[in-house]
Amino acid sequence: MATATSAQAAETFPAPASGSWTVTGRGFGHGWGMSQWGAQSRAVAGQGHRQILEAYYPGTTASTRADRTVRVQLSRFSGPEVFLETRTADPLRVGARTVPQGQRLRVTWDGAALVGTAFLPGWQEVWSERWTAAPVVTGGGGVWVERLDGSGNRYAGTITFPLSGPVTPVNVLGLEDYLLGVVPRESPAWFAAEALKAQAVAARSYALSTLRPAGSAYDICDTEACQVYQGSASRTAAGAVTDLQPAATTAAVRATAGEVRLHEGAVAFTQFSSSNGGWSATGSKPYLRAAEDPFSSPAGKVPQDTVAGWTTQLPVATVARSCPGGGQPLALSITRRDGNGQWGGRITDLVVRCTTGDAPLSGSAVARFAGALRSSWWTVVPGGTTQIEAAWRALGGDGGVLGLPTSPVWALPQVEGSYQLFQRGSVYWSPATGAHEVRGAIRDRWGALGWEGGYLGFPLTGEVALRGGAFSAFQGGSVYWSPATGARAVRGAIRDKWGSLGWETGFLGYPTTDEVVLRGGAYSAFRGGSVYWSPATGAHVVRGAIRDAWAAQGWETGRLGYPTSDEHDVPGGRRSDFQGGSITWTPAGGAVVTVR
Repeated sequence: MATATSAQAAETFPAPASGSWTVTGRGFGHGWGMSQWGAQSRAVAGQGHRQILEAYYPGTTASTRADRTVRVQLSRFSGPEVFLETRTADPLRVGARTVPQGQRLRVTWDGAALVGTAFLPGWQEVWSERWTAAPVVTGGGGVWVERLDGSGNRYAGTITFPLSGPVTPVNVLGLEDYLLGVVPRESPAWFAAEALKAQAVAARSYALSTLRPAGSAYDICDTEACQVYQGSASRTAAGAVTDLQPAATTAAVRATAGEVRLHEGAVAFTQFSSSNGGWSATGSKPYLRAAEDPFSSPAGKVPQDTVAGWTTQLPVATVARSCPGGGQPLALSITRRDGNGQWGGRITDLVVRCTTGDAPLSGSAVARFAGALRSSWWTVVPGGTTQIEAAWRALGGDGGVLGLPTSPVWALPQVEGSYQLFQRGSVYWSPATGAHEVRGAIRDRWGALGWEGGYLGFPLTGEVALRGGAFSAFQGGSVYWSPATGARAVRGAIRDKWGSLGWETGFLGYPTTDEVVLRGGAYSAFRGGSVYWSPATGAHVVRGAIRDAWAAQGWETGRLGYPTSDEHDVPGGRRSDFQGGSITWTPAGGAVVTVR
């Protein structure tokens, strides 16, 4: 298929019968400015934070700005009510009122004024008053801003509220303290120190370049619409508290205190995203320019980077939201790309061809389908078609064990993979396992256990003939079949134990059940006995008269518990050990239970 660049013909992909397109892409986010994963790769390669920033914001220079106060809209708590409290000996203070530890301050809007009410546990009211001027809440140990269930975040500085509904708290604090709550939300604290410093400078510059004009109720927001900010700690409804300001990110902010990037005397609009996939995108400023970035490409990334390249499913239902009049997609046509990188670069224009007419879409954001895809740099892949055909032909094609195809190649909706149906079976493909046939009773058992979405996963082999039966191996185990036992799944430690005893040719023979989950463990039954497993005891064989005696004691739920050994020789007979004792068998005495 020809790659569509900024001036070439459309790439058209019919809507798949599976319900999802398999999509492979590059990068995560808009791609403007700094790639955070690219900054990490550069830092690991030895670049300093200013060298990193110069690469991502060419034409900008390093400078400093004094600390200042910022007002952060805490939109995550916006609603009909907000709760505040302290969790130290220092009380909250609002005007002449105090809210000591053990009380909560509830703030609501009555349509004309804010109403603050202090409560003891059990909703016992302590005091209440109306505020017609914006209140300022302070706390020596920080202010916890919470929901009704007690979940929330702790913020340094003060909390105030605009005189309007819904109730929306605003955190007022110094810019440097604000950055302490931003940098760890934008870059992992385990990133290299120079990458974290680059993030701190970019976040500081971004904040100063995007402050709202004077007279606004706040300067900046706390979500991805600005940059993510969550204060100094979080608390779940169950009371678990997490520190949100790791030492490494705090050190990066402190080490770069006041440092910004300037362009023509003004603080630069330093946009950033998780990964540009190997090419940055053209943004709204001269220093936000498209350029190849080998440090953020799949070939040049650090090993932990999972977003430089990716593969996912794009559901037809997601794309259908773009169709006029509630129509359904017939095809996706990518009509224009920016020309930078693999497949012709990021998509800038596409058309969803629907049962109700075409829906033209323009701009990089729409090519992500409301966040369903990580970036606008992607292409649709009919995954596994060639491999499935090759596997079918290797089995004899039309005249082979599978016979004629009865379906096209279909993409799977939940995982990267595809399959095709034939007269006497199927061929399944995934990138990790390749293409393998599944047929007959083994296929039926695999299907009953959830197909590729079950614990067995994708097939690792085709059907292999054995003496008296057959098997197929899967990612999560195997399915064995014989005429006498049917098809049964065996996996994990039980499968390993069975294998160590000779598989189906050993004394256990073929499995007669799938793995059965028990309280505290599992078992599989075989023609010659059973294998029981628990985390504490491992997998062990129980059989014959010893197994019968153990059953009479209540199996694994009885006083003997799980087996701790296989059956082994003792003078005059055989014995199996259990958590609570042993069972010894002799020809003269039969099976004798000994309980510790």
